[in-house]
Parts: sequence; C-alpha cells; structure tokens
Amino acid sequence: MLTFINRENVRSLNLEKIAFRMKDRGFFETVTKLLAERHLYQNTLWSYGILHADTATAQEFLKHQDGFINATGPIKSALLTIDPVERHQYEHLEYKPLVNARAHALGHRRQIVNDRFHEQYHRLLKTLSYQPTLDDTDVLATVYYLLLQDRIEEATDAFARVKRDTVATKMQYDYCACYLEMFNDDPRKARSIAAPYANHPVDRWRNTFAAVIATLDEIEGKGGKVVDAENRDQQQGLLAATEPAFEFTVDTKAMNLTWQNLDSVTVNYFPMDVELLFSSNPFVTQGSNQFASIRPNASKVVQLPKDAKTLSVPIPPEFAQKNVLIEVTAAGKSRAVPFYATAMTVGFTENYGQLRVTDTAAGKALGKVYVKVYAKLANGQVKFHKDGYTDLCGRFDYVSVNTPERTAIERFSVLVLSDDKGAMIREVAPPAK
Repeated sequence: MLTFINRENVRSLNLEKIAFRMKDRGFFETVTKLLAERHLYQNTLWSYGILHADTATAQEFLKHQDGFINATGPIKSALLTIDPVERHQYEHLEYKPLVNARAHALGHRRQIVNDRFHEQYHRLLKTLSYQPTLDDTDVLATVYYLLLQDRIEEATDAFARVKRDTVATKMQYDYCACYLEMFNDDPRKARSIAAPYANHPVDRWRNTFAAVIATLDEIEGKGGKVVDAENRDQQQGLLAATEPAFEFTVDTKAMNLTWQNLDSVTVNYFPMDVELLFSSNPFVTQGSNQFASIRPNASKVVQLPKDAKTLSVPIPPEFAQKNVLIEVTAAGKSRAVPFYATAMTVGFTENYGQLRVTDTAAGKALGKVYVKVYAKLANGQVKFHKDGYTDLCGRFDYVSVNTPERTAIERFSVLVLSDDKGAMIREVAPPAK
C-alpha cells in the first residue's frame, strides 16, 4: 500500500479509504510524512495526530478547524496559536484624521462617539484579552488607539513599556515617539528622531516625518509649509495663512493690532454704557451688531506698514477715560472689543475654522490653552460642539468633529481660557464651505 501511494498521484486518490489503518502509529507516521513531502494535507488522516499524541501533526490538524477556531478566539497555547490578523479576524486600522469632540470624559465613563472607531477599539480589546501577557507589539498598538482617544497620559505610560528593539515596526515606534514628544513643553527631541527619515523611499512615511520637522520649524518661528499636498490639515493651515485676517486687543492706552494680508483697516469708536450693554447681551465683545445702524463718534483709516505684522494705535484722548466699544473693519470683516485688557491674542480664520493663540507681549504661540465651543443651530437651539486644547503652535480647529450636527449651524460661540493669560469669548460664523 505504501508503495502504491508513493507511486501514484496522491491528489487523485480517495485517502479516506485508508483512514482506519492510521490507528497503527508506524503506518500513521510514514503516511503523514510521505504526504507532507508531496505538500498535501488530508484532514481525516491528520486528525489521528490527536490519537497518537503527535504534537506536530495535531498542531497542523487544529489549524484547519475553522469552526473550532472561530468559536475559540485568538488563543495562544502549545498546540494551537491563532493569529487573528493572519486569519482576517482583526486588522489594525489607521484613522487620519480622527477629530474628537470632547477632550475630557463626560461623567464617570469615557465615551467613543464615533461608532466605527468604537467597534474597532473593542475588537482590539477582545483580541488582547485572549493573550496570557501582552508583548511589546500589542502594547504599541494599544498606544496608538489611546492616542486616538486623546488619552495622552495613559499612552505615554504605555509607550514607556515598549522596547524599540523588540518590535518589528520600528518606524511606527519612532513616529509614536515623535508624536508624544510634541506634548512636552520642549519637543526638540522629536527633530532628532524624525531626521533619519528625511530621505525615506516611501512618500507617505517620508512626508509624515517631514510634517514633524515642519511643525517644529513653525514652533521655532521659521514659518509653516505644506509637506504633503494631500494632507487636509496642512492644506487648511496654508490656506488659512493666505486669508486676509486681523485681530486686536485694547489696553489702557492703545489698541494693539495684528494682521495678515491687509493694507489698511478702519477703526470706529462707540461710547457705551457697559453695564447696560452687558445686561442686554452678556457677550459684550460681540456688541458691534447693536451699533451697526449708529454712526460712530469717531472713525479713522489706519494704513498698515508692509514690513510689520503688529501695530499699536493710540486711543484718542477724548475716549481715553470713557467706556468705548472699539470696532475695526477690513476685507468685509469686523471685530469689536470693549475696554478691557488680556495678556493673549486670539486670531480667528473663520473660513477655515481655525484659531491661533499667542502671547500678546512676547508673540510666542501658546499651547495647552483650553478652548470650548458651543454651536447655535438653525432651529435656535444652542448645543455643546467640542472642546480641547491648543497645540504647541497655538492652533485649534474649533469646527471639525467626526459627529457633525444634522441641523445647520448658524454661529459658534468660542471660549478661550488660560490659567495665567486671561480669557476671551468670541462669536464667529461657520466656514462658508
């Protein structure tokens, strides 16, 4: 029989007919070896590996039991190790971008409001729950999903447990290291991590690390640039830089004006009763619409120097001791600020839903400034929209969320709050597109 099997085309034979002979261990070992050399697996014959306690054959047999495997889950054992990625039961997914509406947990339980990401995260947790211990690759995957939830401290602690030499995805490890460095007050170490990838042959990863370098350059005041033309965040940042915009603050002596892409602005002065105005409208900084049909007591066109981005405009002596709403208009936009001081400058680029916070005195970008946004819907309802913190470049996207409102948004009310730089409230229109 063995001579016949060795001579014939084994794939054309009904091997089930010799299954009863597999009870003989010698026959079992000879046949399975012969068939393995022909790269042929036969389920019934290999099942006798369980009877003979033959580890290698039993392992091969169990790998082919899809029904058993699907009911068991991704276990690791001496006889059977189930790789959920290899069997297409689990796939590591990248979310780019994933914008969370809330920076902090609402109540005692953290919620993931994006349904698909919620399913993916719990699929990961179930997969990891079958492991006796988590290896460094498992922990690194967990770090990524924690970062997607803005759970920075937990991700930092988990990442500290990962040893770079033990993971196959060393480049992804390095990017996580760069990303976490950006949450430090001095992220310069990220530059040394990203620099070796400047000439990486894969465009996607070369651009990813180049974006880290570009962000560090912008933090250091060297200006921003688009590294990847297909990156939405970088495109938005570049377009926002070309939009005509201006902002200003008022101290006890002057109006401090900052701008981009403008030649001149018009300054209007409206004396006001602060108590009465605030009683009728708590958002007193947005009181300019109440003066839209009133002629200002004074108006002045201010020419902006081309070689500067800041200008101090003295308050006219006749208004120096009065409660005045100062309105500045240019490029179809207007801003109004009452007489109070703040130590930070908040710049809004409404067409792209971005704001940028800088220190008024030093001009340095302010990171980790808390921003909370409410939306006024077309039906008149006011709802929480999102909150979070500015990045190290002082920027914050106050519009984008992955759970958009079904009802059109008419206005945003934005609170910018710093522990040591004061606060500002601004109502802004949603982006035109």
